[in-house]
Amino acid sequence: MAGHPANQTTDAEPAADGNPRIKEIYPRYRLDDRRFRIGAQLGITAEFDDAGGEVWDLAESLDGRPVPEVVAAVRRRHPHLSVSDVLDGIATLDHEGFVESATPGGHTEDDFDARLLPNIRYFSRFEGIAGNRYRAQQRLQDSTVLLLGLGGAGSNFLTLLSGVGVGRVIVADHDSVEAANLGRQLLYREKDIGVPKATAAADALEQMNSRVEVRPHVRKVDSAEDVTDLLDGVDLVICAIDEPPFIAQRRVNAACVARNVPCVYGLSQVTRGRVFTVVPGVSGCFDCLNINYSQKDPVFVAQFGFMRSGWEAPSIAYAPALFQLSAVAVDEAVRVLTGYAPPRSVGVQFEIDYEEGTAFHLNDWPRLPELCPTCGTGTESDWEVFREYREGA
Repeated sequence: MAGHPANQTTDAEPAADGNPRIKEIYPRYRLDDRRFRIGAQLGITAEFDDAGGEVWDLAESLDGRPVPEVVAAVRRRHPHLSVSDVLDGIATLDHEGFVESATPGGHTEDDFDARLLPNIRYFSRFEGIAGNRYRAQQRLQDSTVLLLGLGGAGSNFLTLLSGVGVGRVIVADHDSVEAANLGRQLLYREKDIGVPKATAAADALEQMNSRVEVRPHVRKVDSAEDVTDLLDGVDLVICAIDEPPFIAQRRVNAACVARNVPCVYGLSQVTRGRVFTVVPGVSGCFDCLNINYSQKDPVFVAQFGFMRSGWEAPSIAYAPALFQLSAVAVDEAVRVLTGYAPPRSVGVQFEIDYEEGTAFHLNDWPRLPELCPTCGTGTESDWEVFREYREGA
């Protein structure tokens, strides 16, 4: 067709049958009598030089009617176009990310809680004619997430899990709400002081989104077994436990690897947070990470001296910073659960710099099945770092 976007490709395939429409999340508007645009966001907007109006009329006809009707409508206005020309035009707009099916998978917006519709419209960014913008949301509603830790990060994770519409959340924490928590753990209220966090969190979530089933456990994770018996039916774990440092993550890792459950880890330091994800059998696990750094960093083990130094870490937490970490961690959980977009932290540490407002990948680490004692056949006593963990516990 005559009109074209600046980034048009030339390998468009004929459009699939269905009821295609221009995605509702994108405006289309004229710049003058020759040019128009679809989209208004930097990076996902295309400008079309369309002197004959063919592409504009095609876009106007992509309103959810069947493909044959779209073809007929465009050819009435532009009889010089062939059926293949119109189909190629639809395929090109689909390739550019501007077209979706009006009725994917037999679902409509009426099948979902109104609070979830903005999520679905966000997911539509990542689906084309052959995709289903409802798929990710349905997957979330069918999912069970185990959230370990309800402190500065975990309490905010729970709020976001409610917002994205996870169907069931199992929460576990052994602490009670303290006045010092309220500046950053905004799930809780003053009336919750003295109440176990798991109990207070479940009550808050019920008031926030009664459609999410929440199962609270007042529990301390002192061993992998403390996690294992919570994993029945769980699709994904989010670990927000920060004590004892690294040892807690190792316990969770052992349980998740044994039960083949993916886990997203979120940790915060002074002005940076870190998210990494372990998918058993796909990525390296937490023990693989430790072995990898033991091999490559000559002072990696020595740095664990702080665990035996007697230093007791004070609470270091700034609510806006923790929200940055929370957003990344829960989005990563959604990516792993739904595949709406590729995960960013599977087998790689994803660093969030609160101070600079940036994020970047640190070095990845491989799966080490011949060396790792947890996800492979290795021997724990071969690695000094694991002795440090035992001594620091």
